[in-house]
Amino acid sequence: MNEQYVNHGLPRPTPSLPPETVVELQLDALRANDDPYPDSGIETAFVFASPAVRRVVGPLTRFSKVVRSERYAPLVDFDRVGTTPIERYGDDARQEVTVVDDDGHETVYEFRLARQPSGRFVDCWLTEAVVRIA
Repeated sequence: MNEQYVNHGLPRPTPSLPPETVVELQLDALRANDDPYPDSGIETAFVFASPAVRRVVGPLTRFSKVVRSERYAPLVDFDRVGTTPIERYGDDARQEVTVVDDDGHETVYEFRLARQPSGRFVDCWLTEAVVRIA
C-alpha cells in the first residue's frame, strides 16, 4: 500500500469487516476508480486481495493490467451495480455482482472470499477470486 493510499485514509482489511462489506468497499472504489487519485479504486481491490492472489497477480502494476483486461474491465468505472445476498460457508463466502455500464450492458461476476487463517491478515475476509459468469 503506497503512502498516497494511507494518507487518503482509504479502506484496509480488518477482522471487523464482514465479507459483504469487503465486496461493497471494492465495488464502491472501482466504480469511482480515479477518486481520490488515479487508479485508487484498483489499488483498493489489490489491498483486499488475499496473499495467494497477490503472489499470482501482484505487484500492483501487474494487478492493474489484469483488472483493465477485457475480462475485468467492466468492473472499472461502471454506472450501476446489483448484488445477491452473500452466501457464507464457514470461512468461505461468495457473492454474485452484476455491474451495468453507461450503455446498459450487464456483466456478472462472482466474488469469492475467505477468512484468512494466519499471517498478517489473520481473521480478515479477503478476495480469493473474482470469476466472470456472464
